[in-house]
Amino acid sequence: MDKKVVLTAAIVVAFLLSSSILVLFYNQEAEDNEINLVARVNTEGSGIYLDAQYDPRDFVQFNDDGTIAYDDDGKVIYKVDAWRGKIFGTPGPTSIQHLQLQSIVVNDLGLKYLPYTVGTTLSDDAVYHVSNITNAAAFESTSNRNLAGGILWEPQVQAILASDVREAVLLMTTNDFDPGHACCVIGASHEFITSNPQVTVRFLAAYIEAVDWLNAAKQDKSSEEYQYLLNVAADRTGITDRQVLENALDIVTYTYGGQGEGDTAYAPLTSLENDIMELADELYALSDGPLKRTMQSLGFSSLHEFAQRYVNDGYLAQAMELEIPESGYSKANVTVGVISGDIHQIAIHLGMDLGIFDKYGINITVNSAANGGGVATSLQNGEADFGFVGAPPMTIAVINGQLSQS
Repeated sequence: MDKKVVLTAAIVVAFLLSSSILVLFYNQEAEDNEINLVARVNTEGSGIYLDAQYDPRDFVQFNDDGTIAYDDDGKVIYKVDAWRGKIFGTPGPTSIQHLQLQSIVVNDLGLKYLPYTVGTTLSDDAVYHVSNITNAAAFESTSNRNLAGGILWEPQVQAILASDVREAVLLMTTNDFDPGHACCVIGASHEFITSNPQVTVRFLAAYIEAVDWLNAAKQDKSSEEYQYLLNVAADRTGITDRQVLENALDIVTYTYGGQGEGDTAYAPLTSLENDIMELADELYALSDGPLKRTMQSLGFSSLHEFAQRYVNDGYLAQAMELEIPESGYSKANVTVGVISGDIHQIAIHLGMDLGIFDKYGINITVNSAANGGGVATSLQNGEADFGFVGAPPMTIAVINGQLSQS
């Protein structure tokens, strides 16, 4: 028998067996509302910036060669006093950037993480946050002049650093303080993917091809492909400064799966399962954290059981082996939620512009949102079949909204 047939059969059998372990916990209504993670999108790609009046060396320790200093456990060495009473902007309370800053403030600095409103009396035992700072214009706004800095995704961080309206400096990227973290992922409606398994596989196969094209283009900045990539990035983000876009593309690591420990061709998201367990554990550990429901109340005996149900890599495993038949495919319509102005998710737009999704018979309608919370909401409300979204906002929505429970 052809080895590809054997591989596909093995994937399907393994997927069905792994799913059957948990099926007793679920009823049909729950499955209809369930959200699954079906692929990665990127790691890295965000950063913390400061108003230029501040010196990064006051906030974290640097080595003599200008690199950030780490302790024996590989953690950034922070200087707590500089952070006290400062106000930072974030994209929103459920965004990955907001939660990363919260983790630094609470777990590494030992300070409180509190919302700031006009008239708030600042305390030295806290760091304050202002939401909906999603671009350079928001940081530059007169009403936000009291911000010491912020945390944001690319290319908006690079746009802030290049601004001549309000000078800023980079404190550190996520690669400095949270390397390899599960950043954006592809969330999917369980009802859609189980009702349309072949469309799901074709969608993911097209996305894989777009990511591979993107990464090849990044390898040669003098190539026509790289210039095409810059043009798509400019069109989709509204940023025309080529250097800003180049800097942002250099920082983001684009992927779809199969890059971590334990990942295989049969289970390309094993490392994402581990990331989700770690993420949920960290979210539960935060005082006044965002998670409102326990694993037990959702019908799971452990985080591992939850992650196995939440992350579904059976479709991605098949997509990685898919070959387009000579007869091609009939058209299928798919609605995808994305974050506007976010270069993390540029591969979806690139695949559309290059005709890659057309080649796989996928016609995409894009629903744009201001942040990850908005994309998660579009999936919750059935307004999108797939969503490109940060792992934290999607996981918070799934747990609090009981979108993966009995």
